[in-house]
Amino acid sequence: MHMDVYLFGAGASAAEGAPATRDLFPMAYRDLGPPFDSEVQAVWDFLSAVFQRPVDGPAAFAHLPPLDEVISLVDWSLHVDQGLGPDYDPPRLYRVREALEHLVCSVLEAAQNRRRPGDGPHARFARALAARPPGTYALISLNYDTLLDDALLSAGLRPDYGLNPGEGGAPLLLKLHGSLNWAHCPACDHIAVVREQVAHLLPRTADLACSRCGSRRLSGVVIPPTWLKRYTPPRLTRVFELALEAVRRADRIVFVGYSLPPADVAVHHLLRRGLLTRGRPEPPAVKVITRQQSSATVERFRRLFGPAVVFDCTGFRGQL
Repeated sequence: MHMDVYLFGAGASAAEGAPATRDLFPMAYRDLGPPFDSEVQAVWDFLSAVFQRPVDGPAAFAHLPPLDEVISLVDWSLHVDQGLGPDYDPPRLYRVREALEHLVCSVLEAAQNRRRPGDGPHARFARALAARPPGTYALISLNYDTLLDDALLSAGLRPDYGLNPGEGGAPLLLKLHGSLNWAHCPACDHIAVVREQVAHLLPRTADLACSRCGSRRLSGVVIPPTWLKRYTPPRLTRVFELALEAVRRADRIVFVGYSLPPADVAVHHLLRRGLLTRGRPEPPAVKVITRQQSSATVERFRRLFGPAVVFDCTGFRGQL
């Protein structure tokens, strides 16, 4: 049976108005205030103090590092247990790290709520997918938003996230970096999938309790854009294992809005490992759907998959 694997990156969500990483800070300033909640304000205070430039409007971010560089700087400081200046010791940096995740989830939720429901590219993709037999495709996503999740549900496809043994016939949607609608219970390691986007509310809200053990100390499951990614909680291991098996079985891999950035070492490793442990010698066909085709992106894909990679530079329109 022919098997297609679709891997979704940030460019797929950008086709429906979600911000790219480089645009998250200015979009957060425009969409989340002022006034800002205490955690978003903590991020602006941190940027002003550490980079010694006032954060007084969206234009300020032209002279500040983008979000991935800021989170990576905080992660490295925590990794070596060192502060950043006199005001930010490791305990305070840990709180800044949580505030950065809160900002990311909040701005993505705001962007998704602003989107007009209807016939977007994710909806068209899901409807086309619904016409295909179960087991002929798997979906891998690096996005936290629920654009693809909601489109699948609207098309009558209830996704299997790979967190627990799934029901037969459910399409695999493997979200390697977590999801805005996942709630993790550290007490029993259960991950609940809820209808609402809650990652930016946890662990502050007491409205949710673990369905397995009753604990109310829940946290979101979001692996933010950082050069030092930590793939926790442990249950994500199963998601990666299923993604690896999908790459091994793939006759075709379609990258949607993903540029294969060098910082995504875990994704590079998953793809290379899957290619090296396939049960047959012929490689999968590879297609890249993108809006912006840079020479560096082309070279990265051809180094990994060879010169036969096909590029569709019309952007994500829902095509299979």
